[in-house]
Amino acid sequence: MRHNALEINASNLNDYLGLDIVAFHWAVPGACGEHGGVVFITSDGNIYHTNYVYPEYGITEEDLCKIFPPLSDCHPGVFGGGLFPDEWKGQHLGLGNYLVVHKSLWEDFCSLSEQEFFRLKAEGKNVILYNLWDSVILKVLKNKPEHISAGAREKDV
Repeated sequence: MRHNALEINASNLNDYLGLDIVAFHWAVPGACGEHGGVVFITSDGNIYHTNYVYPEYGITEEDLCKIFPPLSDCHPGVFGGGLFPDEWKGQHLGLGNYLVVHKSLWEDFCSLSEQEFFRLKAEGKNVILYNLWDSVILKVLKNKPEHISAGAREKDV
């Protein structure tokens, strides 16, 4: 798990309803990496993690939609594209992994992702967006404090 994320499971699920989520990554069952893993980043830069495949979490896909209602309207394409709620932009990260970012952060996220990618490549590092997205979102949040309000999130519900 990245960045010392707070863990969400069946016993504490209700404590995390209503989070002001601005970006999330999820992996479908069988995906490379942690299949069933879900990482949420909120507008205050907190990171949360759960898993809807591993039984020790006790989380279902329905529970994920309680935490983040717009997830029920996310239908990514297998090879990119897909359908996402109006306020959200989706990105296929490859091999069953998907990223969804609030549209108020999308342009900054894309620009900074590209800058970070080329900076790391110039340092001789092998990098892909799958390994980079969360640190970029955190940098965008740090640089853009007016990015999103809870009211914007509530419009999507």
